[in-house]
Amino acid sequence: MKEHDLETDILLAPWEAALGAKANVPTLEGTVSMTVPAGTQGGQRLRLRGKGLPLRGDARGDLYAIIKIAVPKTLTPRERELFEELARHSPFKPRG
Repeated sequence: MKEHDLETDILLAPWEAALGAKANVPTLEGTVSMTVPAGTQGGQRLRLRGKGLPLRGDARGDLYAIIKIAVPKTLTPRERELFEELARHSPFKPRG
């Protein structure tokens, strides 16, 4: 990261990270919509070019959106059922 770059955390639901989504990101000039690609991982840095601090002239640094995956603290019965079904059917094993 360069001295004119900025960082901000962006919270995504697990399904948004897996499927892709649009996320609103606050910038110095206001909120912009960012496309989050499918398969985005927690901790991944997505760059918004030219949305950081001003440099000399018209140039600007970049803004990096750091992805954080947010999981509900409590689940409805239906949400629990869906997560359990996904766990049974998914071949994905994050720990090998």
